[in-house]
Amino acid sequence: MRSTVTRMHVGGFLAPESYGPNERLVVNAWLVRHPEAKLLVDTGIAEHIPAADVEELKFVRVPILDALAAAGAASDEIDAVVNCHLHADHAGGNVHFPRARILVQPRELAAAREPGYSVLEDLDLDRGRYEQREGEYDLLPGVRVIPTPGHSPGHQSVLIETDVGRLLLAGQCYRDASGFARAITALELARAGHPGAPEAPAWLPRLLELEPDRVAFGHDRAIWAADA
Repeated sequence: MRSTVTRMHVGGFLAPESYGPNERLVVNAWLVRHPEAKLLVDTGIAEHIPAADVEELKFVRVPILDALAAAGAASDEIDAVVNCHLHADHAGGNVHFPRARILVQPRELAAAREPGYSVLEDLDLDRGRYEQREGEYDLLPGVRVIPTPGHSPGHQSVLIETDVGRLLLAGQCYRDASGFARAITALELARAGHPGAPEAPAWLPRLLELEPDRVAFGHDRAIWAADA
């Protein structure tokens, strides 16, 4: 079954120094309209991030409910949430979806309970309908969840069949589309026997086996395209 996917801009913040001086990152979330359900992939920036962090990183937050309304949907229409991971800039709106299942890898849920990992008040771990699903699985016909750990212990990505091909919502498994492209090049060089090629994550060959036509990221407006 095919879905339609709407990208929602839900804010941004000043990137860590490792990204480069004074670089700002966008924060994306996606509304997925599937024939059987409405899904969210990520829920934006937490409302209760400590004030010192807000000041240091210059957070600009678009409430997920406002972004949803602009996309023509409401919180009570959402059947399931898939967070790529549970950091405060990807799962900060989970508290607003009490009736939705929230699909999470077990390692990610365990990490989220550790002090300082995220903003617990906005994750709503104890009252939310968190459902632990380990590994790769089909959430719905045409919607597949794939574990892509690295940035976080239980990071996951979502492959969606659409009318214009397979869209992979890859969260923060790479910093941006350019980083993903470089990783593919490194993998190709390694497979060809070139010494010194950077080691690819164990899950990258699996992502490529799934043949995504486009790959989108949580902090980038650019999209990697297979035919580019």
